[in-house]
Amino acid sequence: MHTFSKREKYVLISGILFLILFFGIRLGILPIFEKREDYKRILKEKQIALEEMMILQQQFQAVSSNLDTRKKDLASRKEGFSLFSFLDAEAQKNGLKDKVAYMTPSSKKMENSNYSTDTVKFKLTEVYLKELMDFISHIETSENRVTITALLLTKTGKNDDRLDAVIETEALMLRDKGQ
Repeated sequence: MHTFSKREKYVLISGILFLILFFGIRLGILPIFEKREDYKRILKEKQIALEEMMILQQQFQAVSSNLDTRKKDLASRKEGFSLFSFLDAEAQKNGLKDKVAYMTPSSKKMENSNYSTDTVKFKLTEVYLKELMDFISHIETSENRVTITALLLTKTGKNDDRLDAVIETEALMLRDKGQ
């Protein structure tokens, strides 16, 4: 067996120490820093997800409180309320009954619910802007929570001083469980 000189022993020991340090750093310390960066990234993602969940929770609470308000409004309606009848009566009150060209009702039941959405689409012909605005105001400010979802206006009349209006209205309705 070959004996090493002092110088060779130092080089050999230095090489072994270098390899131990190299593999120690490569296999021991670097993975810790890499994991730390992964954990920071994961933590940021979780914080963003938490913020989104908090926003969704606030939105859910707002919708839930709005639904509670809507339930109270529905309970305060007169027994037997009908969107079609309500609009017909409002047209009569505002002197627009003879200007109603058509009224088309429809209803859509909400899934897994006792509620439905009633819609009435109707056309008013040759009305003045003031008459139309008063009529719309009476509809939307009523205690019946009727919403105008679409409005199409067309100028008409001799001097284009009147309007034809196609109005789509909507109301949330409570249905009996049997329906």
